[in-house]
Amino acid sequence: MPASPARSTAHWRRLPLETAGAAALLEGSAALLDGLADDPAPTLRWYRARRTAIVLGRGQRRLEVRAGADVDLVRRDSGGGAVLLDPELLSLDVAVPAGHPWIDPGDLGAVFARVGAAWAAALGDLGLRGAVVHEGPSTTPRATDTRSSLLAAVCYASLGRGEVRVGPRKLVGLSQRHRRHGVLVQCGLLRRWRPAALLEALDADPADAEVTGAAVGLEDLLHPAPGDAEVIGAVEAAFERAVAAPHPPPDGTATEVA
Repeated sequence: MPASPARSTAHWRRLPLETAGAAALLEGSAALLDGLADDPAPTLRWYRARRTAIVLGRGQRRLEVRAGADVDLVRRDSGGGAVLLDPELLSLDVAVPAGHPWIDPGDLGAVFARVGAAWAAALGDLGLRGAVVHEGPSTTPRATDTRSSLLAAVCYASLGRGEVRVGPRKLVGLSQRHRRHGVLVQCGLLRRWRPAALLEALDADPADAEVTGAAVGLEDLLHPAPGDAEVIGAVEAAFERAVAAPHPPPDGTATEVA
């Protein structure tokens, strides 16, 4: 199905929401990053998987996964843990060209703080209280035994820099891929967090309390929850404001939207 024309704004090119299989969606992510070499336009690209998939991070080649016949298994170029890319996850690619004010050559992770702060601001605009940007070190444990290996394997079981949480529970996950010509930050907003299919694929208890309690979906926090169009509009507006702001949020501090 041909993509709709992009909508232009002062700071971000906005692409319409795509729905497709996981492999095709991730190919689009790679193409978006590669495209910055010839067309260095900061871009926001939204997508949702047509059917459930488990997406493994770049460093998870040795992870044993037994996906069922109704679950696709794909790999992404960015790092981080395994993600359950199902219809309950609203995903956003943030393509940031080299030289953009959000990229700090001396701190490759700084772009996470900028992206996370924009997400937190948007969620506050949507009426969500207590959205906090994690600015500290990653809480992913070292995989030293079966238990820590499981927690390390699941993206939404721990927090990384720039990710957005409500209380202790992750709501927006982030990963990134760097190239000389720019950065791609991949974001996932949970509409609901139902990790049973992922846990089963990792040969773990599908009702594991620690994993199921580590994240939360927007549908569980706001009643009624805003639809995709409202979320997309709020996030795009927050990204626009964040780039226009003369002083980005300082590193090393948590950003909270009350």
